[in-house]
Amino acid sequence: MDYRILVCDDDSEIRSAMRRTLHRHHVTAVGSVREAMDELRLRRYHAVVSDFDLQAASDGLEFLQLVRVMYPELVRFMVTGNTELQVAIRAVNEGSVHRYFLKPWDDVALSAALEIQLHASGCAALDAR
Repeated sequence: MDYRILVCDDDSEIRSAMRRTLHRHHVTAVGSVREAMDELRLRRYHAVVSDFDLQAASDGLEFLQLVRVMYPELVRFMVTGNTELQVAIRAVNEGSVHRYFLKPWDDVALSAALEIQLHASGCAALDAR
């Protein structure tokens, strides 16, 4: 299946690594919430993968909360280096993330979890159009 995935992380190396991990899909990787919101207005995405700690006025959790309200059909994943339990709890409860991964992530596990969630959500893949 071929899905359109938006990645939001302020670290360019993480964005590159995420592109490699999700290479089977159309991945757009941006470095800020502003860029991510611009992308969401321009194109149809199936999923958003965001970091928790973004160097901006808005953190990843606030971004995912906004995505949940504006684009409730999108699958939302958080990938973060923050190991605090409260971060994970807030991500699930406040951001309604579908999955939470710690950096460094396992490529196979992240890719498989994303595909499973996209399929379970009933997203129509790009090659199905």
